[in-house]
Amino acid sequence: MPRYASFGRLDSQLIDDGDTAFASLNQRLRPDQLKAGEVAVSQNGRMDVDGSWQTRKGYRNVFANIGVGAGALVLPFTLNDASPPTINDLAVVAIYGTCLYSDQSAANTEYIVLATATKAILVKTSDTSVSCTITYPATHTIDSTCEVIQSFNYLFIFRDGKVAFQWDGTALSPTVPTVFTLVSNGGYTQPLVYDTAGNTAIVNGVVTVTETAHAILVGDLVMVSDSGDTGLNPLTEYRVYAKTANTFLFKADASDIAGARITVGKRQSIGLGFTHMPAPPWATYHQRRLWMPFNYSMTGTSGSPTITSRNVSDELIASDILDQNTYDQIKNQFKMASGSSDYIVGLQAFAEDVLVVFARNSIHLIRGVGGDLDNASVQEVTREVGAVARKSIMQIGNQILFLSDNGVYSVGFENLYNLRGASVPMSEPINPIMGRINKTYAANSVGVYHDNRYYLAVPLDSSTVNNAIIVFNLLNNGWESLDIINNSQWNIIGFVRSGAGTVNRLHTVSKEGGIHVIDEAGVNSGDSYDNVCLNMSSAPVISQLDIDSILTTRQYTYSTMDRKRFNSYELHVESSVNAESDADISVEVENPDSSVTLGSVFSVYGKYVASNEDVSIRGRIGNKTGYGVQFTVAPTLGRPKIRAVKITAALQNGSTSSAE
Repeated sequence: MPRYASFGRLDSQLIDDGDTAFASLNQRLRPDQLKAGEVAVSQNGRMDVDGSWQTRKGYRNVFANIGVGAGALVLPFTLNDASPPTINDLAVVAIYGTCLYSDQSAANTEYIVLATATKAILVKTSDTSVSCTITYPATHTIDSTCEVIQSFNYLFIFRDGKVAFQWDGTALSPTVPTVFTLVSNGGYTQPLVYDTAGNTAIVNGVVTVTETAHAILVGDLVMVSDSGDTGLNPLTEYRVYAKTANTFLFKADASDIAGARITVGKRQSIGLGFTHMPAPPWATYHQRRLWMPFNYSMTGTSGSPTITSRNVSDELIASDILDQNTYDQIKNQFKMASGSSDYIVGLQAFAEDVLVVFARNSIHLIRGVGGDLDNASVQEVTREVGAVARKSIMQIGNQILFLSDNGVYSVGFENLYNLRGASVPMSEPINPIMGRINKTYAANSVGVYHDNRYYLAVPLDSSTVNNAIIVFNLLNNGWESLDIINNSQWNIIGFVRSGAGTVNRLHTVSKEGGIHVIDEAGVNSGDSYDNVCLNMSSAPVISQLDIDSILTTRQYTYSTMDRKRFNSYELHVESSVNAESDADISVEVENPDSSVTLGSVFSVYGKYVASNEDVSIRGRIGNKTGYGVQFTVAPTLGRPKIRAVKITAALQNGSTSSAE
């Protein structure tokens, strides 16, 4: 606004305050305590490295309907499609688990796995086509949350207290039926030992053992307990690299020989013996082993085992190397000894030789997990902090992020020891939002790292499902937004990152809504709306919802407690490249309190801001008097980029009256 060349003794000199960059959200402090670049409200927004704030891109549904039988699948559609969607009244209505699956035989080919009640469906990330439908073993179904992972070139589905499923990746075709099998179960039988006369020949370091219908697999470790006349080292394990129905081969530093006899087989158990996979709720792959809670014991007959709770919740067990079916109850079992009320929540591999164990009320390290576990040791780090949600635990660079009772922590390996009551959560600036998390269902929270951001889906307020996403921007080193879709049916059970080809995408999977891509521009103005699936009870329902985004700045006080008279503002706005934009604007004045609606960008500027154009609009506030003022922008069209805000005021020194 115009300035006088000079001011007299009784004149009120005009002063300016505002922001030319927006970097982070802070709701912990009062608005008048915030620093330049901090904002009081950022809902459904993103803060770029150039300092601008902009409405986030829309969520886009890419897969919505899961049929029961072959051919019943309906590929993506939106409300704008010319033809109506196919309705399948027998559609499966819920997704209980998800993960990313990579085809080992095809480069840059990835799939999102959707575990439903009766089958798992692999949806290709590049074109969202159904590449494979895998049914579950006969008489087995899923009716609650499960864990799905890819490991050992297998796809596993873990069901708490039930035998896990496994699939070996064969018949990856939408037209070829394929079925999960049960992992080895029931009472464990000691491995066979082979010692047939003349069973061994060694040529150029390759040992060929001939045993009719042996049970050795490629990748198995075999131990030579009696080397006979060969130069093999007794009590040494060798890795099998090839086999036929009646032979298996491994390599060793030994002289050539033919017609020799050795005693060889898989390692035999001692003490409590081996066990099969103990019906875990989840597992983590690290150093060629599966690590899992040891909550159950398994006995009985394969196919109909007896699974019994051990009434223990602070013990882990690890598989043998590259063997999901063998677990040594002596060498590979670890007790956290963290107290009777504590239980293991999750694991995070932090280095080749270290596994971080997050319990509910404590954190531990298992050191020495890189090789034989005889020398592995457990070390307690702290009992001051634990993890609330297993899927919130995420390693980003040299830091581990996780959700605790006190909020979200970000700690390096050495900083784990500083959690003994001294460390401040990284979520402290958004403490009011963290306080809204429904503690009863906080364990279902899920996190992911994507595009230099940490996304954490949580159940807010009275919600029993993850209905909101809190976003931390690692480039700005600050919280960026609270993302909300205003519909009670919206939920998130998991995030899936895909990176095949040239495009990195972040997907959300909802229990009743299928697969959505988030933070990715749509077509024309499509990125200004959320196109989400909310209900698949009888047919997919794809809804186009407005993105309710809001930016409220810090409170501008001009670094003085004096009363001010706010008379004008300036706002720099830029439209996205593919859509024109508009926004409602207002100011909130404190002491005395008042709110002034300033209209919209359209009403002040006279037209919408054209696509890929920027404007500087100026207007009057009306000489409202108060201690401080905040500026609020609520986009109503497109995705306007807010680059700068300035408010001009004059000091009001004469008044001695109180205000509220």
